[in-house]
Amino acid sequence: MVGDRRSRGLLAAALMLSGCAWNPVLEPYAVADAAGRPPEAVATVWGVRSGAKLHFTHVDGVALPSRGGGGYPVSLTLAPGEHELRIYFAAPDHRWTERKLKAMFDAGHTYVTEYLFLPEGVGVLIRLADQGPGQRCAYQRVDTVSGAAALSCEAVAGDAAGTPPAIASPP
Repeated sequence: MVGDRRSRGLLAAALMLSGCAWNPVLEPYAVADAAGRPPEAVATVWGVRSGAKLHFTHVDGVALPSRGGGGYPVSLTLAPGEHELRIYFAAPDHRWTERKLKAMFDAGHTYVTEYLFLPEGVGVLIRLADQGPGQRCAYQRVDTVSGAAALSCEAVAGDAAGTPPAIASPP
């Protein structure tokens, strides 16, 4: 009886601890008035890139929700216009930083985050690369235990989307 209760308790604790790893929300979080708009009327921003983790914690000074234990959003949909994003970045080698990015977002455009470590370990440059319109992106789960996901994007047929210059954060 005691052994069964202990086993159930250990199983419940393991499930609770691993729940966040198994349950990151990979669909874009609609910020404020972006909810309910069609994809061509919003900008979509993707955060996890190249093995690193990048979570959006605030938009325009407003804290974003945890989304049912799945952690802060890793992708967003925003109404067009200028927005300030606050992000938390963690590299695979455990270096981390928090940054603010202020940028103009265009309706129907897809933005992906990119990072570059500065020489001598003095910091990290994080930027948003505008992929233009006509992109379809999605996360593919690559490890269900850790919750790791990889971002893949492809051009939607019939739309010749160029890649305009990126918007960079200050170092």
